[in-house]
Amino acid sequence: MRELRIRRATLRDVRRMAEIEQACFEKAYPEALLALFVTSERYISLVAEVGGVIVGLAVGELEEHEHKRVGHVWTLEVLPAYRNRGIGTRLLKALEEELAARGAREFYLEVRVGNEPAIHLYEKLGYERVGILRDYYGPGAHGYFMRKSLST
Repeated sequence: MRELRIRRATLRDVRRMAEIEQACFEKAYPEALLALFVTSERYISLVAEVGGVIVGLAVGELEEHEHKRVGHVWTLEVLPAYRNRGIGTRLLKALEEELAARGAREFYLEVRVGNEPAIHLYEKLGYERVGILRDYYGPGAHGYFMRKSLST
């Protein structure tokens, strides 16, 4: 595989990010929301490039919950042809590092029940299933609430 590069997303990347969203999810985030993720200081938007082509992305946000800073992983996705090459792992670790630098000591995310490759990745990186989100992705489409705490 050609060299992998993880970098901050820019507005010029939004159309490609939307294409990846559509390739990875039934209900993709619209370009306008992706543009907000990229331009707002509240969010961290990263892209993964292989040979100068964007093949994945990750978005997170620092939130306040019960007087502590928590990193919310909004999305993590890699095009199917580039999966199982460590790209998702590198994206998630880079996102966690940036959120931790902003003060996050815990991270959480939601993942669709049945998305075993994603669940496996998250568990491998220390996330635990702590709850079920009934109908989170629509009627009958449940999700898991997963959390990871940093060692202090």
